[in-house]
Amino acid sequence: MNIRNLFSTEIVNNGRQPAFDLCKTICIILMVLCHVFYVIKFTNTPSLTASYIAHNLVRLLGAQFFMFSMGLGLAYTRNDSAKCCLRRGIILLLSGYMLNFLREILPWMLFGSYPMFSSIMSQNKFLMLLSGDILQFAGLAFLFFAIVKHFKLSNGTIFIITLLITALGAFCTNEISINLSTNNFYFSFIGLFIPIKNFTTSGYVCFSFCNWIIYPVTGWLFGKLLKRCNNPDKFYLYMLCISVPVLLLAWSGFDAAGKNMWMILMNPVVYHQQNPVILAVYLNIIAIAISIAHLFSNYFVKFKFWGVIKHLSTELPTLYIASWIVIGWIGAWLKLNNKFLSKDFDNIFWLFVIVMIISEIYIYFKNLWKKKKEVYDSAQQKDL
Repeated sequence: MNIRNLFSTEIVNNGRQPAFDLCKTICIILMVLCHVFYVIKFTNTPSLTASYIAHNLVRLLGAQFFMFSMGLGLAYTRNDSAKCCLRRGIILLLSGYMLNFLREILPWMLFGSYPMFSSIMSQNKFLMLLSGDILQFAGLAFLFFAIVKHFKLSNGTIFIITLLITALGAFCTNEISINLSTNNFYFSFIGLFIPIKNFTTSGYVCFSFCNWIIYPVTGWLFGKLLKRCNNPDKFYLYMLCISVPVLLLAWSGFDAAGKNMWMILMNPVVYHQQNPVILAVYLNIIAIAISIAHLFSNYFVKFKFWGVIKHLSTELPTLYIASWIVIGWIGAWLKLNNKFLSKDFDNIFWLFVIVMIISEIYIYFKNLWKKKKEVYDSAQQKDL
């Protein structure tokens, strides 16, 4: 099939995308695994242990794919009006600050100490309430979509605006810094929008809008394109054949410059600040991951265990919130009882299992309550 014939002017691929179910499932597993490390005693860990590798894999397919898939989901949903985006943005922002309270402030208020961000809370006990995490960023991203949809901007215009915002983020990351001993309540809000040097990696604002908005926008544009794809198999094959050589070329370029690309990608400062070069590398990794996931999903979707993958993908936002709350309270309990876990694989694995089980129990009862509410509302409407 000719590349020009891969796409139609009409929407021809509007169903569920198994490749994204698989990637989102891997994404949430890696993110929960990464967060589990926050309640583990920090010690010098050999760079080649299984636990260390698992922890750092989240940098390749973690938050950035979470955001990319969020944009793609918006492209596929029917509830994509400016009003719906505004509502979702406000809810996500409030959810982010509520999560800060439940996982950080409340355990500290009850137990008197908190192990994960104690260095930050030692400066101001309530500072972590205003910290900016992925939910706050997601909220701002939906507010951005609400604005561009309200003004009915074209796809090209939205992409150009996004590139300009990304350039602004790169400039601010290099040029704007603050003294972390100052009152950071104000900077917690500023950092949500404009990245601040030495601030986006100190625990206050992890995902600044200017540095990360490129992911949901490219995900949204990719979804718009994918909906018009006549032959996804061919499309993903072409994308894989292009993105793998590009990644190898980038790796060679880093080597030629005397830099180790893997170690740079694993650097938490580089990860959170997302300069344009690293951002392009991560987008290329996403393209490879989606293409490979499509090849695997075509085969595995036939098996019964695919229901688990689909479930984890569907419940990704809820799993993210529930797991963080569980991790926060486990961490507070460990600190209260002066217990510390070393970073060996057994501790990490079993703590991960415990977090996932408790989170799944919460999801079960949440969905049960939701189903009963729908039945009740339906009965009420019939009575009327």
